This record gives sequence, structure tokens and C-alpha cells, in this order.
Amino acid sequence: MPYSRRTVDYTGPYLRLLQERPKRPNRYGINLLQPTAAGALRILPPMGYIDQPANSFATKFVHMSWNKVRASFNAVTWNQEGRRCITGTQVGEFTQWEGRTFAFEHIIQAHEAPIRTARFLHNGEYMLSSDDAGIVKYWKRHLDSVKALQAHNESIRGICIAPSDLKFATASDDSTVKACHIWQIWDFKTAQLEATLRGHGGDVKACDWHPSKGVVASASKDNVIKLWDPRGGKDALATLQGHNATIMQARNIHIIAHNVSQVHWNMNGNWLLSASRDSLCKVYDARMLRELATFRGHVKDVTSAAWHPIHEDLFVSGSYDGSLCYWLVSHPNEPQASCIALSSTLLGAHEASVLSMAWHPAGHLLATGGADTMTKFWCRARPGDPWTDRARAEQEQGATTESGAEQIVEWIVL
Repeated sequence: MPYSRRTVDYTGPYLRLLQERPKRPNRYGINLLQPTAAGALRILPPMGYIDQPANSFATKFVHMSWNKVRASFNAVTWNQEGRRCITGTQVGEFTQWEGRTFAFEHIIQAHEAPIRTARFLHNGEYMLSSDDAGIVKYWKRHLDSVKALQAHNESIRGICIAPSDLKFATASDDSTVKACHIWQIWDFKTAQLEATLRGHGGDVKACDWHPSKGVVASASKDNVIKLWDPRGGKDALATLQGHNATIMQARNIHIIAHNVSQVHWNMNGNWLLSASRDSLCKVYDARMLRELATFRGHVKDVTSAAWHPIHEDLFVSGSYDGSLCYWLVSHPNEPQASCIALSSTLLGAHEASVLSMAWHPAGHLLATGGADTMTKFWCRARPGDPWTDRARAEQEQGATTESGAEQIVEWIVL
């Protein structure tokens, strides 16, 4: 029997959206789908469900990829068009995967040390990557090496790029955040160091540039998040506290605590998301400089997080135990405090910690990289797909196999 590879193509839903747009009175006037297999033919892309972020939960497993040389995937990123997914591994390899069929395309030995981060510029023409040796490398979009820079003496944990693509910042284990001027890179000249920002009491684990302003957020092992002026101010503009452990990630619209490992700005420019080893995710409001919400649901350390590219109030987080959780920050028709809750959970998405994740630019796919040496791709569930009714399964007498393992009762939504 010939092997058939799963394909997830977003062309059909976008064509459907263009066909139905003239019939819609506004962007909220959509036809609800029937929970049948026939309803999958009328599904729209995430952009077609602006007011329904729950439709974009990528909870369905699609494909699993791995390299010949098994190693954990520390970095995952998509190019601007979403046609290629690029992963960086613990042994310094870059692997390129096709964005629709997830087929292997290309592999190169990019770094001599473990790769930690990889980020495309906003124009999509170049990509920056960093490793444990403190080296930043510049790549063209087809993974042609352009230049290498010894930016730090220790491991570089994070890279963020200015909205203008003219500057970038690096976060390192040497407790500094450095901002470099990279306009000379396009002429293949030496990158010029502009400023060194000091103030954290521990290794800087992550950094993220505001989507439209000159503000950089950094997260450190000292359990705090700091906001900086990238033009070289001696002191931080503000300090955000609330985590009890290292913050692992911080992004616009999300923040985390306990050795804060990640920080991310939200696309609206007002929310900052953080992920931490205290098993919490936090969202801060940059306008009030205080915590907006705390998200509890993970049992182990939160190791990665990412905002959805289309729905600004949706983000996903990954844990040390391999689970994925999808969260909704707010809802327009309900009090905010009552809707800060776990929306969907994938237990055992990976067999080990989820180290990296990235949304497809169209928002219909999620790529995750784990310490189990696997890259996994997740998509939205289609109408009519089997699903598990946990409450019903607990009530009924479950059948057992000869080995005594309990079977899960599955129900088809009709």
C-alpha cells in the first residue's frame, strides 16, 4: 500500500473566505459550521473567526519529524510566507521542513555549539540565530550564511528584533542585554555594538522588542522582568515582579515567573506575557505597569509560550512535563476575571519538556520542539472529528483489554 503523507493546505479556506466576504455584512457575520464531516468543507481560516478565538486551538496532532542525529529541538521558527519551518537542535543543526506536507527539505551544520534561538527579520529576508558559545549568525532566507558575530562570552538565550529591522537585542547568561546596530550587516561589515544594558541580578533568559515602540522587555533568573530604553539608558524604565522562579519566556501579551524564562509582547503593544518555572503564566499591562492576570494549570515548569498571530487574546504554553495549554486572556461580553481560565489542554503532547514553539503566520498550525528529539505539528480540529467525552467515560464502565488497560470511549459529534 503506497504511503500517503498528511497535507494541511490553507489555500482552500482562504478561497472560501474570499467567496463569502461579499455576503457578510461585517467581519463578525459568519455562518456557523455544523458538527459533521460535511461542515469541514466550509471551514474558514483563523482570520475568518476574529471574534471566535477558540476555533483556533491547534489540538489535533498532524505530523512528527526528527533528525537522523537525535537531539532536542531548542528553536522553532517559520519564514514570513509560512512555506518553510526551520528548527535548531542541541547539536547545532538547522533543519528545514516543508510547511504543508512537513516533508524534510534541507539540513546544515549551522553552529558548532547548541542552537538556542532563531528569529526572522520582519521583512523575511534574513534570519538571526544564536548558540551556547555566544555567537550570533546572520542567514539569508534560504539558509545561506552571511556573517558571524561574537556577541557574548556566555550562552545567548534570546534575540529580539526592532520593528524597523535596523537593530536587534541579545540576552545572555552573562547577565547583560546588548543592543547592536545591524544596518551594516547588509553590506557584510562588522556589526557595531551600541549599548550594554546591565541591571539584572542573574542570567538573562529572554528578551522581546515592543512591536511598534523603542522598548525592550527582558526576563531573568532573578525572577523579575525589566523594561529598557534600547538607546542605552543606564537604568531600567520599569521593573515587573510577581514570579517566584526563573522566567523562561516573555512576549508581548504574556509574562512568566519563577526564573522567568520567556517574555513576549502582544501584537496590541499593551500586554506582556511571561512564562516561569513556578508553573505559572502571567500577563502584564504595560500601561499600568502591573500584573493583569495569572494563568494556573500547568503542574511542572512552564518552558515555552507563544501568542497567536491572529487572535490577540489567545496564547499557548508548553511545560516541562510535555503538556500544552491554550489560554484565552479575555472575552468582550464577560467580566475579565471570570474568563481567565484554562481553555484546552493536551497532556503528553511531548514525552519530555516542550522547549520551543511557533505559530504558522496564518494561525492554523502550531509547531513545537521538545527535549524528546521530536518536532510535532498541530492543527485545528475539523467538524466531525472524533473527540473524547471525559465526563461520560468516567461514568460508564470502561472496557478493558487482556492486559488490563482501560480504553478511552470516543464519540462522534453529529
